[in-house]
Amino acid sequence: MSRRSTSGRSSGRPGPAGGRRPHRASKQPRAGGGVSPELIDDTAAGRRMSFRTSVIVGALLIVAFGLVQPISSGLTQMQQIAALEADIDATKDEVAQLRDERERLDDPEHLERLARENLQYVHEGEEAFIVVDSPNDHGDEADESEAGASKTVRAQPWYRELVDSLRAVGHANEEDPT
Repeated sequence: MSRRSTSGRSSGRPGPAGGRRPHRASKQPRAGGGVSPELIDDTAAGRRMSFRTSVIVGALLIVAFGLVQPISSGLTQMQQIAALEADIDATKDEVAQLRDERERLDDPEHLERLARENLQYVHEGEEAFIVVDSPNDHGDEADESEAGASKTVRAQPWYRELVDSLRAVGHANEEDPT
């Protein structure tokens, strides 16, 4: 296939008048170590991107960028679904525990035991005794120290201690609140 020159006639001859590229003799480089200009022209022409190829690549990029948002939202929705399913499983477990508790509360013996332990209920004719342990009776000094650590005995009311501490820091006036 040959190109037509500006004059309208085609020629099979190489040269500028024919509009064809010069014919290369061989693909081997010159003896001087350089590359022949004919080889440079062929390789450069092979690397160029045609208009059709660039349009196809552009269309593929547009489609790829268009798919990024739906894919990311799909992944987010999948994570939300997994979290909701975990919540459903936890709620089902809680419902099962509450059903078991309801069945236990239907048992009169269980209710009686709970009333005696928590509310200090007794049957008619029975007498209830509340035993208060004194530290000298049992000799449990460890229990006494733990109970004493949680309950502090104050020498004066809390509001007086607060006023005294504010005076010590210098944030209260000298008048006594009482």
